[in-house]
Amino acid sequence: MCCCTFFLLFNICSIFRRVYMLANLKEILSETRKNKYAVPAFDVNNLETFKAVVDIAEEEKSPVIAMVLDPDMKSCTLRYLVPMMKEVAASSRIPVCIHLDHGADIQTVARYISLGFNSVMLDASTLSLSENIRVTSQVVEFAHAAGISVEAELGHVGVGLSDSAEDIKGFFTVPSEVEEFVEKTGVDALAVAIGTAHGPYRGQPRLDIDRLKDIVKITDTPLVLHGGSLTPDDQVKEAIAAGISKLNIATELRMALFKGLKAAISELLEHASLHEIYEKPMEMMKQLVREKIHLCGSHNRA
Repeated sequence: MCCCTFFLLFNICSIFRRVYMLANLKEILSETRKNKYAVPAFDVNNLETFKAVVDIAEEEKSPVIAMVLDPDMKSCTLRYLVPMMKEVAASSRIPVCIHLDHGADIQTVARYISLGFNSVMLDASTLSLSENIRVTSQVVEFAHAAGISVEAELGHVGVGLSDSAEDIKGFFTVPSEVEEFVEKTGVDALAVAIGTAHGPYRGQPRLDIDRLKDIVKITDTPLVLHGGSLTPDDQVKEAIAAGISKLNIATELRMALFKGLKAAISELLEHASLHEIYEKPMEMMKQLVREKIHLCGSHNRA
């Protein structure tokens, strides 16, 4: 084989490999329910946190979803960050999905698609059922045309510190609405409200697993559990066994980062290098990522 032929074949193989490793949400969740595991999804806000997530997922041979919250990106130049994230994902040995978390409106979702995200969430969960269906359908139409997966939310996952247990229960997903929503929108994943909340809880959460099982009977669409942080492991495992395909983690990753920063600040001298300062937070975050991968049962699935 001549050198030119070798390099041509090498480049073609590299292209196919890189395309494979950048998976959209539909692809990355396709085997989850059948095989009783979930894929962890972590909210990241810079290249360091993103790489920490991907590095450990690679070590554990786990597919992984890296999410971005638009409010967290206000101080970040996304047109520079996204290409770097895609380069890291494409050169990894595992499927990686780069996903917009809680897109507030059509304009926000469209902007992230234009930046190169291969999966988006439109969160219209505070709207009426009919309006949620209408807006979500519009996003699905233009996203699917570009090969982009779409997640939506039915019911509403509240905020742990500001919503009472009764408030959270009042936002639960209504199983009888699920079939209509999924059929009319064509979403690739559905976030359900069954007792979790975003951020820390006031008290101990109690997931409505029976409600989840009712929803699973209605739809084959992969189901998403938001507010996975600080939810007891036994309840998370029960939810995954019942049919949850994606587990969202944000608060606990930030807590690991802050814990690492505190440790670094207390241990290091003022003239320490940035590399030394970052070392402890990265270690703490990586430990958390590994724990959540094993909680989801996604290790050795890539």
